[in-house]
Amino acid sequence: MRTLDLGEPVPVPKNVPWFPTDVDAWSVRWVVLRLIEQTARHAGHADIVREAIDGATAFPLIAAAEGWPASPWITPWEPASAAMA
Repeated sequence: MRTLDLGEPVPVPKNVPWFPTDVDAWSVRWVVLRLIEQTARHAGHADIVREAIDGATAFPLIAAAEGWPASPWITPWEPASAAMA
């Protein structure tokens, strides 16, 4: 029988702007709970349906709402009609 150590460290990806730079690893427990939380939050906000309709995902939407400049790793979302104008 296989077991899973919920305390096992999961390395935090480096050079990703939305991940903390002061943390080397999260526990498996933290990652699993975060996945459950994010799935519940996004499904609860009907993001799955909206993403299927307009194709926008969370980070490009946040970038657009907060006025972030475009960068190599993220382009703020624009409506299809504005992008073609």
